[in-house]
Formats: sequence, structure tokens, C-alpha cells
Amino acid sequence: SRENLRGLVLELQKENYRLRKMLDFREHSAYELLPSEVIARDPSNWFETITINKGSQHGVKKNMAVVTPEGLVGNILNVSPSSSQVLLLTDSRRAVSAIVMRSREPGDIGIVEGSSGENVYLKFSNLPPEANIQPGDIVISSGLGGIFPKGLVIGTVQETGLDQYGLLQQALVLPSVNFNRLEEVFIVLEFPFKEVEGEEEGEE
Repeated sequence: SRENLRGLVLELQKENYRLRKMLDFREHSAYELLPSEVIARDPSNWFETITINKGSQHGVKKNMAVVTPEGLVGNILNVSPSSSQVLLLTDSRRAVSAIVMRSREPGDIGIVEGSSGENVYLKFSNLPPEANIQPGDIVISSGLGGIFPKGLVIGTVQETGLDQYGLLQQALVLPSVNFNRLEEVFIVLEFPFKEVEGEEEGEE
């Protein structure tokens, strides 16, 4: 029927837009990116890990960053020859050094952590009390630690406040990536920050 055909055309247009966006992102990225498809999710907890169809035979190594055009997804946790497991940003075991994009104050570095359970928000904590942070701010990776390149978008600040001791600032961050809808991702094979290469060994 005409209605079905219209629906199909709309789906193809959406798919075409999504693929163009992925291609454009890859072409204009400062990093060497390897495209990959999501082939499984951890059934025990929707938000913890995904499995992708690229592995050691494609040059994938443990700890490599995983991204989409929207932002940071996580990093490689385990590698086999033809597939890899990705630890998502939303996992409660995950912590990423981050800064606010607008201020980029060198001292305003905090930690973004996933939260267990159904909470879709990330927690941005350990910020100095005078840190320049407000709702609507974009939070990006700081580049410290050697795993994640600097400047990858993590999410948007929803609300800010002091921690339980009233000493440090913290914020709720809505991730820029929709973790429920991940189909394709990119693995960052190389990024141009040679000075941090030696730090990767000690980071778990």
C-alpha cells in the first residue's frame, strides 16, 4: 500500500542520514577510526557492556576508546580475534577524567562515573567548590590517563550541587549517546597524544 511505501521511504531516508553522519564523522575526525557493529548486549544488565564485531585481527586492543558521532561510548574491555566487549560509560565500574567545555579551566577537572541500576544519568564529581559549572554545560573528556583522547563529548549538565560533605561540587550529566539505540560504533585505533602512551599499562 501507499502508506507502507511511504513508511519504507522514510526509514530509508533516516538510515541514509545516519550512515552519512557516521561517514562524515569518520572523514573529519582527528583520529584513526575503525567502524564496527554492535552484535550483542549483556543480558544481565542493559547498561554495562556490549559486544562488537571487530577484534584483535582488526587491530583492536584492550582499553581503546569507543565513540559515535554523538560522543563517548566507553572503552574496550576484552578482545578476542573477531569480536570485542565494550565497557559502557554508564557502567558503575567506569570512571573518566572530564572537564567542562565552556570554561576549560585547567583546575576544574572532575570524574564522570556511571551509576548502577536504571539511572540513565552520569555523576560528575570531585570538582573544586569554585568550579565554573552550570546546567546546559557540555562535559568532555580531559585526556588525562591516556585511554581517552581529550575533547570527546560525554554529555550535558542537568543540575549541580555540593557533595554530601558540602565541600566539593558535583553534577548530574545526561549522556549525549543513547545507549539503548547503539547499532554502529567506532573504535579509536590511534589518536595524536604520544606523550601519554606510557601511562596506559597501569590503568585498569
